[in-house]
Amino acid sequence: MKRIPLNRVAVALGLACLLSPLGAAAKEAKPLAVVDSERIVQEYGAARDAQAQYQKFLQGLEQDISDREKDLQRAAEQIESQRMLLGEDALRAKMQEFESQKADYYQFRQGLEGRAESEYKAKIQPIIDQVKLIAERIGKEQGYGIIVDAASLTTLYIDADVDLTDEVLQALVSGTDK
Repeated sequence: MKRIPLNRVAVALGLACLLSPLGAAAKEAKPLAVVDSERIVQEYGAARDAQAQYQKFLQGLEQDISDREKDLQRAAEQIESQRMLLGEDALRAKMQEFESQKADYYQFRQGLEGRAESEYKAKIQPIIDQVKLIAERIGKEQGYGIIVDAASLTTLYIDADVDLTDEVLQALVSGTDK
């Protein structure tokens, strides 16, 4: 049996306390439920495959970065070793080529986050969407007030009856803090 870290249990208990009735005027208490997305990734084949594909993509990016850095290092070493042998024009051309290669590298690095996010959305997001859809259906069918992902501490489902936003806004506007 996988153990959930104590801080996650504390957050879940805190959420449960928030959802419990606070007096006679409180609405019907709705239970809190937890889904462990880490376990889903470990045990659900499609999620495991999507995660493996995403990790392979990231490893490919890391290898590409490493290769480009090695190319830059080799180019810099080549320029340094030939500095005294090259004429001024040839050295300037080599330096311009190196600067262009370096600019390409930095541009590549700048685009990595977007490429990784795009790949994440393509591979992982459909699984997350499916989990949220199932959690929402179960939440409605079984009367849960809130369903939280224990691994990421994100809300997968929340019943409108436990949403206190309108009451908090009303108290803020009216100036009451009770």
